[in-house]
Amino acid sequence: MEAGLSLGQVAQGDISRTAIYFVETGKAKPSLETLQLIAQRTSKPLEYFLGDAVGLSDEAALGQLERLVAIGDNAGAVAAGDAMLTRTSDGSNAAHARMLLAIAHVRLAQPVRARSHASAARAYFERTQDVLMTAESMSWEAASAMLMQDPVALDLAEDALARCRSLNPVPNTTEAKLLAIVGHVRNARHEYAKAIQAYEEAVAVGSSLQDLRRLSYVYGNLSLAYSETGQHGQAAHYAHRAMALYETLHDRLSLAWAKNNLALLVFKQGDLAAALRHAESSITLIEELGVEAGKAHVLMTLCELELARSNHDEATRHASAALEVAERLGETTNVGEAHVWLGSIAAAQNDAAAADEEFAIAFERFDLAEAVDWQARGHAVYAEILEARGNLVGANRELRLALAAVGTCTSSVEGARFAIA
Repeated sequence: MEAGLSLGQVAQGDISRTAIYFVETGKAKPSLETLQLIAQRTSKPLEYFLGDAVGLSDEAALGQLERLVAIGDNAGAVAAGDAMLTRTSDGSNAAHARMLLAIAHVRLAQPVRARSHASAARAYFERTQDVLMTAESMSWEAASAMLMQDPVALDLAEDALARCRSLNPVPNTTEAKLLAIVGHVRNARHEYAKAIQAYEEAVAVGSSLQDLRRLSYVYGNLSLAYSETGQHGQAAHYAHRAMALYETLHDRLSLAWAKNNLALLVFKQGDLAAALRHAESSITLIEELGVEAGKAHVLMTLCELELARSNHDEATRHASAALEVAERLGETTNVGEAHVWLGSIAAAQNDAAAADEEFAIAFERFDLAEAVDWQARGHAVYAEILEARGNLVGANRELRLALAAVGTCTSSVEGARFAIA
């Protein structure tokens, strides 16, 4: 009535008028799909139909918050959680709400707010000696730190896993989730073999991976890890499984990251045209969602693809945009990586002075971020550029720096060694 619609106008052939009537009169409970349809047709947010939060008890409000997180309505969860925190005076309920808020903010790619909530929740659970909830809170601290490119992410994740495993019996659901987060952090650090090991352990633990959302993240990151270790068949298999789950879950943000990863994968397989389509689809989704954290990665993918087809102006535009986003968000490693791409573009244009300057800045940023693997890859790339100039002394110097950075030959360093030889 408030929307000025009849039952038929709400239903519009997508559902029967009788079904809408039963929902309206309380004779039937709507499915999520039906509730979303009603919200869309009446131009109301989904949470409008979930009850008056002001009048809810803490327990009911917490239940509502859990439900919003479970169905993936992260913006609704943030609104409900913030409202609950302004009302509740119960420390336990507030801590549980903060942990759920941390989950929602991570999924919205808002790591600073997520980490603040997760840290506050952990402080409460440590005071009350609740080991399980401390580990749960630390897992979201680790996820937030990973998005912020903070090296402490791995320590947080492994500490949380150790606390979880100190319990008897070990809660398999939490253990599997923490193993997955360790895998995510290892992936972000380019430690792909260790990431695959963590993911395989998570799958072996088992039961919690019936959660489709978490399973989709594991598939997506397994795809990336297998791709980086040269196992492209396995990578493509998991990439497509991840994307199918993201579409099922209507998780557009994760779908955007999956498209970016798939772009890199098919590029390695030699299909530049398909890679560009996936990367452009990814950046379109990212911009539609208004997401900033991680956007630099997609822009640098586009830079790499445009450089591969010698489109230097477009490559520079994407690298410069990535640099601007990374500097604004304080993503020091991405700042360094953007300078590597700008240096590579300058080298492709035979501008040796500009290339040298960009790589010098990149190495300073990698040092600042303690990004050892990025440092090694940067030196390996620079070694190849110097070798192409005929500067074998400089190339060998850079190769030695690359080897010193990692202590062993990564695939990138090995490739540079063969090129110089």
